[in-house]
Amino acid sequence: FLRIILTAKMKTLIVVVAICLSAMVNASPVNYEGIVDDIIKEAQEITVNTANALQTQYKVIVVEPLHQVDTAAQNIENRREEDVSCVEAKDPEVEEIVNTLHDEMIVCGSIAAQTSVEIMNDVNSATQQLVFDGYDVLKLYKKCKNYKNSVLRSSCYAKLSIKATLYIRNSRRSIKTIKEANKRVPDVFVDADACTHKSADKAIVELNVVQSEVDACIKANI
Repeated sequence: FLRIILTAKMKTLIVVVAICLSAMVNASPVNYEGIVDDIIKEAQEITVNTANALQTQYKVIVVEPLHQVDTAAQNIENRREEDVSCVEAKDPEVEEIVNTLHDEMIVCGSIAAQTSVEIMNDVNSATQQLVFDGYDVLKLYKKCKNYKNSVLRSSCYAKLSIKATLYIRNSRRSIKTIKEANKRVPDVFVDADACTHKSADKAIVELNVVQSEVDACIKANI
């Protein structure tokens, strides 16, 4: 037995053929609502995946490095109760290290942030186009169903078949745009990820030095 795997293009072709046959017999066995719904659901699923991927990448390149540095800074702050003077003496140095990190993080993430916005704009634009065009198809479909006159109904379904076929063809182009945008996500953050982690590692090393100096100060005052 041969197992036939339907690709997206094959499914599209089958639907288009069904629409054309429907127009030829002046009937409407095609589930236009289902067609539009499936296309929009596919686009929305990819859109959600893209947004989630961007959010995950943001956590990796920004949240995690900042958390590591905050932990190192908090370790120094925790010693304040043991000896206020030792920690206070290092407050300006800690503040400078943290501020420098924040400045570097902004530089590291600025390009990635801009590209992320561009990706989501592309995705949202393509998705909205699918929704609006799909609405037009369904509006015409409902209009055709309401015709009592067989001639007008047949003419309407002929127009509907053309409109639906164009919608399906254009939808594949829009979904391709969304998929390509989704594929761009990992590359966007490669440089930013290396940049933010490098800055964070440098800050942690400097804070660890401060920590050692605070520890030595406290020990000397005992």
